[in-house]
Amino acid sequence: MQLKTVAFAERKSVLPKNIFLAIIYILVLICLAIGAVSFIAAWKITHPAKLSTPQISSNIAPDYRNVSFYCSESKEKINGWFFPSLGSKTTVLMIHSYGRNRLQFDEDTFRLISRLNNEKLNVLTIDLRGSGNSAGSISTFGKNETTDVLTAIKYLKQQETENIILMGFSTGASSCLSAISKSPYRDSILGVIADSPYAKADNFIDFAIEEDNWLPAYPFKYPIDFIAKRLAKVNDEMDIIPQVSAIVPTPLLLIDGAQPRPSASDNTKLLYEMYFRKSPVPVHYWNSGAKEYGQSFTADPDKYMETVVEFIRECVEDFEK
Repeated sequence: MQLKTVAFAERKSVLPKNIFLAIIYILVLICLAIGAVSFIAAWKITHPAKLSTPQISSNIAPDYRNVSFYCSESKEKINGWFFPSLGSKTTVLMIHSYGRNRLQFDEDTFRLISRLNNEKLNVLTIDLRGSGNSAGSISTFGKNETTDVLTAIKYLKQQETENIILMGFSTGASSCLSAISKSPYRDSILGVIADSPYAKADNFIDFAIEEDNWLPAYPFKYPIDFIAKRLAKVNDEMDIIPQVSAIVPTPLLLIDGAQPRPSASDNTKLLYEMYFRKSPVPVHYWNSGAKEYGQSFTADPDKYMETVVEFIRECVEDFEK
């Protein structure tokens, strides 16, 4: 009886392949999770909760009237308050910062408005789109906000205002600066008071990411930054540094504090130094020493108002010469 030889083929293990696929699946899931969490965080940053304008009583606010107009770009409604000074043809247009409303410093804002009224200046303070009681829901860190400033300037010129002083805070300050070269009414703008503007939009977006979410910088900072910029349609055209030459020779008062983030030397002071080299007209820089970003008025209201009023007087006197 002859025995046949039986050949046994070694069975290949599929374990390494399965481990490799499992690792791939896990990495994909991690990336999707990071992407989803980053999108939610970016959405919250670009869609901050609206800070509603409070009901105010006549004993704490100067006389005012409600105003509204529609953004020329999107036809969304912008609401605000106009505080008249009898017989004045000059208006201070006050533009709030990211996440705020027409009362930048809450009820303390009325102190500043009253002081300006006492200087024979009208004041218009508005809720930008996506803020306060105005239409919209998104904050674009200066893109839409610049259009809102331009629309407000146009509205004032259609009323009884002949001359305008722009006054903005943080992103509102940068929006005022950006609006200068784009406004057909530039000759009517006597000066700009820019309190804590950014020099580059990236600087403020980085600051907002750090301030407004609890997620660790790694691995979330870069995807949040990327998504937020896409949602808000942020681009390099919003940076103020490249616009300095176009802003010249409008008189400027640049205000900042001593806060570490965002650094004054990287933003407001940098803009001052660049403008000083290029402008034939005086540019002023005041560091209030405030320890928190955008809180120069809160830190020293009297000094703040005196600095602002002195600058406006200078602008009006130079215009009348």
